[in-house]
Amino acid sequence: MKHVLLATFLSAMAVCGQAGEGQSLTPLRDPWVPPAARATAPVPETRGETLRAQVEHKLHAGFAAADVEHKGSITREQARAARLAVVDENFEAIDRARAGRVTFEDYKRFLRARGARTL
Repeated sequence: MKHVLLATFLSAMAVCGQAGEGQSLTPLRDPWVPPAARATAPVPETRGETLRAQVEHKLHAGFAAADVEHKGSITREQARAARLAVVDENFEAIDRARAGRVTFEDYKRFLRARGARTL
């Protein structure tokens, strides 16, 4: 078994050494990714209202996933469980009403106060 591993290692090293001599290796492709999805067409830069909507949608999706009770608000423990670090670490500042729960609007208000311009 050791000889097989050694032979494999030496073969790999030889291939790596050849790549440094002006020959390039073909990158491996994931066989599960369809060819159409492999195309890397340039993506236009998102700006303005479209960017704002995308940012808010992404933030809201994470917040909604943490709201496992579907109350429209989350506790610090739910934020922590959902790995919403910003909410968890700043819970007291976001929960200005000291209710023990924060809404998405509370979260947005906190982010705006911190300088977020896209919300």
